[in-house]
Parts: sequence; C-alpha cells; structure tokens
Amino acid sequence: MSNPYELRFNLLEMAQGYLKDEQERKSNFSYQAWDLAIENGKANMELWNDLQPKSFTIEDIKKKATELYEFVEKR
Repeated sequence: MSNPYELRFNLLEMAQGYLKDEQERKSNFSYQAWDLAIENGKANMELWNDLQPKSFTIEDIKKKATELYEFVEKR
C-alpha cells in the first residue's frame, strides 16, 4: 500500500492523464470539424478559434484528482 503522499501524487498523475486524453479527443474532433468546414467552404478564422479546445489548468487537475479521491475514499 502506498503512503498518503504517493497516493496524492498518483491521483494527480491520473487526473492529468485523464484531462490530457480528454483534450486530445476534443482536439481530434475539432480537426475533423475543420476538415468538414473546408469541404463545405465554410472555414474561417472565427470558426477555427471556436473549435479549439480550452487548455486545462492546475485547478482542473486538482478538481479531477479530488473527484478520483472520493472514489478511493469510499469503502
């Protein structure tokens, strides 16, 4: 069993990994939508900017880690 510091570190790593995967999925979707807009002649910079996924923050990582910890905490 890991100590509390290792558990926190592992939860932060898991949270960051989850958010990176989520951002990658959103990014892939935005590229597909952009390609479709190009095919339909509707591509412009405003659309490009709207399609870009937002970056996650340290607060997002901590929030997700807290959410994961709630699961671990339940018995």
